[in-house]
Amino acid sequence: MDHEEAGVRVRRLQAVAAAVLVALGIGGAVYADRELGPRSPSAGAAATAPSGEWFCPHGGGKTDWEVELQVANPGTEPSTIRILTMGRGRAEPGGTFTVEPGSFLRVPVPAVGRERASTVEWFDQWVAVGWVAHAGGDEGGLAAEPCAATAGGRWLLPDGTTATDEDDDFVVVMNPFSRDAVFSVTLLSERTAPVQHGDLTDVVLRPHHSVAVRLSNWIKNERTVSAVIEASIGRVAAGTLGIKPQGGGVRSTIGYLGDPPGTLVFPGGSDAGRTDLAIMSAALERVGLSGELLDEEAEQTFGGLADSAPPAQSGRTYTTSTNGPTSVVFAAEAPGVAVARRTYGVVSDQGSMGGAVPAGAWVVLPAVMGSPSHPGLAFTNPGTEPVELTLSYLASGLPSGAAGADPITLTIPPHRTATAPKAFLDAVPEGAVLAVADAGTFVPAAASYSRGREGFATYAVALGIEIPAGWIPA
Repeated sequence: MDHEEAGVRVRRLQAVAAAVLVALGIGGAVYADRELGPRSPSAGAAATAPSGEWFCPHGGGKTDWEVELQVANPGTEPSTIRILTMGRGRAEPGGTFTVEPGSFLRVPVPAVGRERASTVEWFDQWVAVGWVAHAGGDEGGLAAEPCAATAGGRWLLPDGTTATDEDDDFVVVMNPFSRDAVFSVTLLSERTAPVQHGDLTDVVLRPHHSVAVRLSNWIKNERTVSAVIEASIGRVAAGTLGIKPQGGGVRSTIGYLGDPPGTLVFPGGSDAGRTDLAIMSAALERVGLSGELLDEEAEQTFGGLADSAPPAQSGRTYTTSTNGPTSVVFAAEAPGVAVARRTYGVVSDQGSMGGAVPAGAWVVLPAVMGSPSHPGLAFTNPGTEPVELTLSYLASGLPSGAAGADPITLTIPPHRTATAPKAFLDAVPEGAVLAVADAGTFVPAAASYSRGREGFATYAVALGIEIPAGWIPA
């Protein structure tokens, strides 16, 4: 057993402990909901419960990996944040920081170990939180992703593969709370029946610990390997970490808590012209699917989805070619289906992200680490009316007198994809952007290149983070 898997084979429930847990299950669940969970912001949150928590199963690797948490405050009041990073051993406090109004900061966190995960607790003012990870050595590449705003009992993670011996994909599961969590993993693939192994059943995850499940230990030579994480006690957060050494790059994707919405939007920016949709169906019957491709000039059907949806309790990957920035609008006719979009950089680094539903106000965190760089922002309008946006940088990312950093407006035609102007992006390549629509809704994402001699050595994509009602700046 290698060290990345050591955390998975944690202590099992003994008979006496199981009896006690069953006896206390109802009361314990009530206690967990009251004491352990995040305070999710809502329309009334600003007045009644000004605190919350973000959960970041970012993973890690060897000693030369770098992981930074990205925190943006789009509001008018300062926010206090507290960071904790966990893994197989004792959790490591990452410090307490003040994030000033309209500002952005990056905080390095420990990154040794596939299972690495962090929490960011915030007080007084809502903040958006994500991560960016640079894999060093023979695991070069960049991954970026928003964190999860809520922990829970059931996660769907579509984006895994064991197609070749070079694919080294993991599911990262974190328990950010102060009591044990117990979870099980079911793996879904294209050609194999669902895998429910004894070593992946009723796994006890200690408080403030995280583990990594290596997919190739359980299913080999499958193009699609998706995971269902179900917590029978406590709550967890989960994401995927994909690694292809020797030039293939890295990617990471946060999971879906519960069943995703029936329609999801996946913005697309500058990539190598290939999109994979990794689709899992945890439903008990086949679910009908459909998809559209929206570029800057036209729209067309995503071929193959309607004719060959994956069978119940399985996964399947669909591939299409794109020409320029292209977004995907995906629809499932029933619950239980989750999707990740995987794209590829021009120097083979891979990126992936989940989908979202349109909203009117977002924070877009950068998908860049280091220089030179070629930042990109893509915006999707799946609606029937044009949407006009205002784009502005958060203040701490602005060099004094930076040319081109003033707020700009951008119009997205209906059923189209649009990108931010190069002059605006180049002003602050590693800055966070506030994107607010005057009317209507949209979905944004960062899709960027950085590092290397010409700035194209790594590629990463990251979905924007919706600003909750009650926290949208005036």
